[in-house]
Amino acid sequence: MAFTSGTAGGTGTLQSTSGFGAKYGELSEADAFTIQKKFLTISKKLVTMARFAQKETKALHEGKDIRWRRYERFQVNTSTLSEGVTPDSDTLQQTTISATLAQYGRWVPITDVMMALSTDPIVQQITERQAIQMAETMDTLAFNAFKAGTNVLYTSGGSSGTVATNIADGVAAVYTGALTPANVSRAVSTLENKDAVKISNVVKAASEYNTEPVAEGFFAVCHPDLRVDIENITGFSPVEKYANYGAVMSGEIGKVGMVRFIATTLAVPVDSTSAKISALKAGPTNVAKSGLYSTLVFARDAVGCVSLSGKGAVTPTVVSPKPSAEDPLGQRGSVGYQFWYVCKILQENWVVRIESGASTI
Repeated sequence: MAFTSGTAGGTGTLQSTSGFGAKYGELSEADAFTIQKKFLTISKKLVTMARFAQKETKALHEGKDIRWRRYERFQVNTSTLSEGVTPDSDTLQQTTISATLAQYGRWVPITDVMMALSTDPIVQQITERQAIQMAETMDTLAFNAFKAGTNVLYTSGGSSGTVATNIADGVAAVYTGALTPANVSRAVSTLENKDAVKISNVVKAASEYNTEPVAEGFFAVCHPDLRVDIENITGFSPVEKYANYGAVMSGEIGKVGMVRFIATTLAVPVDSTSAKISALKAGPTNVAKSGLYSTLVFARDAVGCVSLSGKGAVTPTVVSPKPSAEDPLGQRGSVGYQFWYVCKILQENWVVRIESGASTI
């Protein structure tokens, strides 16, 4: 087994006749699959956004481009038929949406001293935390994809109705108060007017990609800072009052009508010091202090998320400290991983973003 030196950090790879050395470092193929399974299990339990996406897997060795085809509905026809006259025909229209997988990864340096003196299983501790990191990365990528939609609602600016103008992103006027019942109703009516399909099942929080049923409705994802504002919305029902409490999802705080709210810290607000909301300083103090929050209300299959399938879903790599040309004493090694992922909006009309302040911050 010959060593091929890598960067100055000592993160080279081992090459072997079996073929897996270059991919997994010093891990055997069986050990790599064990770590990979742990990665995927932990990740699937933690992700929020991707559980609502249309999940696709890209086979290995088939490139990194992915395409979805959406076949549009035929228009309602109320014209009567005339005897002996051939009516106009319909044309099947399709919309193609494309995306490109991108590669992500991180690594942690380890030393011979850590391996020799640590009382804890270092590699296990690192890989478990890297699995959490990967899940949060995937969820952030999915949240950013949801947030990139073009349907945006702005909340009212409190009793004074203060309006901030000249926002850096080109919005002419933004109302920056807390979430209200009207905001939720408007989001629902926007989705329903576009024939958005309600969510009745989600991807299981497990290593496989099977689904599990949930009560039909729309879902909303927001930051925990908005919890109090949501709980103060007229008609709010906490999860404790659900008819089927066992169907509650991780992070779910309750529902308003047919919209179920899930809070996650990954739904980070636009910071109050950013250029985007610098013009809000003269507006409501809650926004000036906390930032601008995005609450995403969406329907089924609004977004698609794609990863590589099989053993390529995540590739763990472990390189133990070993002497090399760049590390003569064998003091440095590494534990890392990499994966391929992309998320894309498939139905622009089926995602609504509500931008607001947080009244309690």
